[in-house]
Amino acid sequence: MRKWKKRSASVGLVAALALGGASLATAEGGTHPASGVGSCTLRGWNPATSAPNAKSLPLGKRPMTYKPDDFDCSGAKFAPPGVEFAKFPQPRNFSITDKSVVRTVGGHRVVTASPTAAVNPLAPYFPPFQHFVVIYRENHTFDDYLGDCATTVIAGCNGQVQSTNHISSVPYLHQLAKTYALSDSYSTGVQPPSGPNHWFLFSGQSSSSNQQQSYPSTGTQFDRFLQSDNGPSDEGTNACTTPSGTSSGTSPYTFVMNGDIYWMVSSGSGYWKNPATGKAEVLPPNRPGTSIPEELHYNEYTCQNQSIPDSTVASDYLNFVNQYGMPAYNYVELFNDHPGTYQDVSGNDSATNSIVSSIMSNPTYKDNTLIVVTEDDTQNGNNGPDHVSNTYRVPLLVIGSPTYVKQHYLSHVAYTTANVIAAMERTMQNVHSGVIDPNDNLGSSTFPMTTADQAALGDPLEDFWVQGSTPLSATATGSPTTGNAPLTENFTGSATGGTAPYTYSWNFGDGTTSTAQNPSHTYTAAGTYTATLTVTDSASPAHTATAQVTTTVNAVGNPLAASASATPTSGQVPLSVAFTGTGTGGTPGYSYSWNFGDGATSTAQNPSHTYSTAGTYTATLTVTDSASPAHTASSTVTITADPIAATVPGAPTGLTATAGTGQVSLSWTPPASNGGENITSYKVYRGTASGGETLLTSGGCSGLGAVTSCTDTGLTAGQTYYYTVTAVNGVGEGAAGNEASATPTGTGCKAGQLLGNPGFENGSSSPAPWTVTSTHSPVEVINSSSSEPPHSGTWDAWLNGWGTTDTDTVAQTVTLPTGCSSYSFSFWLHVNTAETSTSSAYDTLKVQVLNSSGTVLSTLATYSNLNHNTGYTQHTFNLGAYAGQKVTLKFTGAEDFEYQTSFVLDDAAVNVS
Repeated sequence: MRKWKKRSASVGLVAALALGGASLATAEGGTHPASGVGSCTLRGWNPATSAPNAKSLPLGKRPMTYKPDDFDCSGAKFAPPGVEFAKFPQPRNFSITDKSVVRTVGGHRVVTASPTAAVNPLAPYFPPFQHFVVIYRENHTFDDYLGDCATTVIAGCNGQVQSTNHISSVPYLHQLAKTYALSDSYSTGVQPPSGPNHWFLFSGQSSSSNQQQSYPSTGTQFDRFLQSDNGPSDEGTNACTTPSGTSSGTSPYTFVMNGDIYWMVSSGSGYWKNPATGKAEVLPPNRPGTSIPEELHYNEYTCQNQSIPDSTVASDYLNFVNQYGMPAYNYVELFNDHPGTYQDVSGNDSATNSIVSSIMSNPTYKDNTLIVVTEDDTQNGNNGPDHVSNTYRVPLLVIGSPTYVKQHYLSHVAYTTANVIAAMERTMQNVHSGVIDPNDNLGSSTFPMTTADQAALGDPLEDFWVQGSTPLSATATGSPTTGNAPLTENFTGSATGGTAPYTYSWNFGDGTTSTAQNPSHTYTAAGTYTATLTVTDSASPAHTATAQVTTTVNAVGNPLAASASATPTSGQVPLSVAFTGTGTGGTPGYSYSWNFGDGATSTAQNPSHTYSTAGTYTATLTVTDSASPAHTASSTVTITADPIAATVPGAPTGLTATAGTGQVSLSWTPPASNGGENITSYKVYRGTASGGETLLTSGGCSGLGAVTSCTDTGLTAGQTYYYTVTAVNGVGEGAAGNEASATPTGTGCKAGQLLGNPGFENGSSSPAPWTVTSTHSPVEVINSSSSEPPHSGTWDAWLNGWGTTDTDTVAQTVTLPTGCSSYSFSFWLHVNTAETSTSSAYDTLKVQVLNSSGTVLSTLATYSNLNHNTGYTQHTFNLGAYAGQKVTLKFTGAEDFEYQTSFVLDDAAVNVS
């Protein structure tokens, strides 16, 4: 299957963004109301000292005046928890009892119920991901970014365009949502601001009521990665001093964290802090015993009073992956409207896209990596002009291989952070089996999570998976499968894979059926029967699988008998006869043996045979059954082959051969005798030596009717050709007439179309003889997408259209013959562009002729974004200057760094005549 092509949106990025977001917009006024819009603002911000162009300053010169980051949201109005999601489908909840129940019985306190495991009886399919990447972005809701999703992303999406939003600033987010899978009813938490959402991810808790929720007594989700709630013993206590400790104790997981993660603790530290003890559990940038960094850009804000652009976060993360390989768990945090990046929403959008595009185009990771992109703030109250949606939602994109993750898909299931954590855990399980019980048994001792989170682990993000990746299969058995009529057989059907539950349908092969899984059936007549079981699963669309059981039923008391018949039983030679054999009685199955009476035999039940000599023949059929010892029976049929009433025609006479340019013209006189029947055709034989002629089966002298002339074309000049001709009537072919010869002159231009696969209809998996290259993905150049339909047929060549710097080519080598009067090279071209300039050619398509050494002989034409058109236009060029040469015709499309231009080719041709 061809992947969905990731073309950039044809709309431009917003050139300038308003300074300030939810908190900035209200703080610039210097005050904030006690409640309602603008009530959630940063404390301690001095707008007079904030550089308005800070995001344009070089790295290391971006002053941070927002420390400490403390929110005052006490006056905000929030929707009651759960109200928004009640209208959406809920994930399956395989609930558990997560605590002991103690009652007083007979004056004694006894445990009447113990913790139970969450057991998933359907064993939901989870793809075999080996890497989990979560991209956390900051501070916008679903409607801020995707409020127009029903019109720009996918029909049925629940979006509401707000008066103040950033929809036009995130074209890559829209393209990712259209290409992969989107949830329109996902939430990261129960209330803003951002801090708790970070905490959710690492603590594995399901709710929070303030900036810093209590530390769970059994440890945190982050502790699970470390396999301990303490860092190295000699880690130090200063969050801004790199720890020098090399104490032992490493995580079973490989992981990397990238971004200013100071939000995770109220002190603003860039390190993990145990709020129960106040101790900074400093994660070493390099794991003890290795030189591989686990944290990137973790303390610029806290310790250096600086911020880094999202492009640096994305670039350094991808460099890490290229250098060390992708860890099992990857956390990348982008701050698209945090004060440190000064509302660089478009930069965040580009950084997100660069990470996703790099991973999904990398053959090492694209089929084994799950990527989740989500926002870092629910903002379900009236918390400023950027957050008026009151929808209690944030975007959630689930990105993975189309083998495992649905593409161009919209989910309405109300997933929450617990489900994302569950998907992360399942990925960890694939890497380290046994951390989670492979039988889906999840108990309170498995890891420190709440009851709700454990239940969610039974069904993490199931709506996004391509179910049935374990193929549906059916098994059918029967007993007994042999016996005398009437024979009662007990059938058993079963199924595996696909999506349970299953439905069963039996066809017993004798006209009767059943929908029971394990039916019984009685065969009343002798014969061999094939019972077919068809299993249908509950997927949408449903899958089916079949299995068969063969049963042999014997007749009792009926002797074996054979019956032979033939059609026709008389006629003139050569006489073709169709025979039919039948066996009855005895013990099926039967074997057949024919003797046709003229020395020929057959073991087919219903053979055909041709009698070539006149005479009367007795064809004998012998049938053998399967009894032990076997029985035989025979039957005969008489065939009369009469002499023919006519003969083959005589030999044609007067054959002449006249040489021409690359051809020979033949003419002859019909034979003096037609053999008593009309001549129906002539056959021409040709050779390059006298007496060496063979029948022509192609060209102008093949497949002739009752004609007396023809022209043999496509011949080599200077080569002498020899010819004979025979006549054919209803009896057969007569003898050859006289031999004639001729030597063609000239070069022999053979008219025709020289390109192979001219309309690219061999598809993307077999583009030959075209060669295809691409900066992004060669397999996507040969295209069948409805986004760029072909000029004709199903496929075309779609060059460029990525909206980034790239080069795509298609080329084919042809040999141009000499001696032709016309050498026409043509193709149909459609140009689609998002460029708006009417004078500058930013993106180009060159049409060139190269010699066998790859040297450009000529640039026939150069097209650009200025040549955009609404349909296809045919372009034609004369290649006569290259007659007699082997040349390569090459199309080279090149795009600059921004705004897509698509060059779509179809129906190319090189016609010579």
